[in-house]
Amino acid sequence: MTSNGAHGANGDAHAVLTDEVMAGFGKPTEEARGLPNEAFTSDAFFELERKTLFPRSWLLAGLVSDIADKGDARPVEVAGRSLILGHAQDGDIRAFHNVCPHRGARLLTEPVTRQPVMTCPYHAWTFGMDGGLRNRPNYDGPDKHNDGRNAGGERPCLFPVRTQVWHDWIFVNLDGKAPAFEDYITGGGDRFDGYDLDAFRFAHRMSFSFACNWKLAVENYCDNYHVFKVHPALNDAMSWDEASRRPMDVAGRHLSTEYWFKDVDKGQLGNKSGVGLPKPHGLPNELHSKMVYSVLFPNTAINVYPANLQLVLFEPVSAGETNMHMWFYFVGDAAEAPAYAEARQTLYDDWSNLNFEDEDICRRLQEGRHCDAYDGGRLAPYWDIGTVHFHQQVADAVRGEGAFANGR
Repeated sequence: MTSNGAHGANGDAHAVLTDEVMAGFGKPTEEARGLPNEAFTSDAFFELERKTLFPRSWLLAGLVSDIADKGDARPVEVAGRSLILGHAQDGDIRAFHNVCPHRGARLLTEPVTRQPVMTCPYHAWTFGMDGGLRNRPNYDGPDKHNDGRNAGGERPCLFPVRTQVWHDWIFVNLDGKAPAFEDYITGGGDRFDGYDLDAFRFAHRMSFSFACNWKLAVENYCDNYHVFKVHPALNDAMSWDEASRRPMDVAGRHLSTEYWFKDVDKGQLGNKSGVGLPKPHGLPNELHSKMVYSVLFPNTAINVYPANLQLVLFEPVSAGETNMHMWFYFVGDAAEAPAYAEARQTLYDDWSNLNFEDEDICRRLQEGRHCDAYDGGRLAPYWDIGTVHFHQQVADAVRGEGAFANGR
């Protein structure tokens, strides 16, 4: 259940994210407070995030492997916007708003493969996968076709969206003003040094529904503190000491951490290192029992294990609902070879069990944000430095301050 709330209904971020709230992020962690309840429960604040936070960020839009061939295109939804991801004949991956510039009809509702053009269903205007106009049949009258080159004025094309490919993943920036992607990814992407991410191939996708705000789903994912209570199998598989079970580290705009598995070759329940699956060639010995993950602000995560990788997207559905999508990757032929089918399925089942354990916790977190007495939390100085950082990034992005000031 969500509430519209008085604050934020006029689109004023400062009504919810007051100067007092912002000042609280700068206090020592044990004295700091998190975002106010309305940031998790208000429909108006959710829409404000869609108008401000998400357009100002780089967002995961899809996979290159989903449009692997030239002429492939597919519609996707990103932060409430319908986009097209296309693989042009020149090999470039591009993104466009999913709308015909003529009369505003939606262009694609289903993926297309190996097609030279996309055709508007209304008046059959055609556009290449590079977004350029190809033909406007009957534009100047019956049987008087026009490709726009000699029509005078602006030659219409699809409305482009700023796009960046990183490994198998397509990111977009909706307002076109975010910093260069290589600057954005600094910190979060650096944690994967030593891993050959391009050795991993996509194999499987799973989705889970959580009855909570997207930020609570992200926070829970970042929270290593709850493992000992909520995830007994994972807890038993992980080493337990400060050197190997760490909180989330601040990494630029992002959060990242690492941990180690004990008895890595035993394949016990909770061990997601990929027992029985091949590792990338040349993987350093110190990484054979190590797990690294980064949460890329605002809502994408990447987990890298010795023999598998997961890409994770926390899709905001409403103020109180989030879909968690997971794409699983394995090294080379292990992504599809029958010989590894059982090992892959074991991993899928283990993740399903883990997310089932989190569903109830995430629901309880959302319910707690409707309590008037809750004022942002009493935070643990060892575990919650990342929580405060994430909350401040959210607030800065909505208010257009900090790293998000003036489109930066």
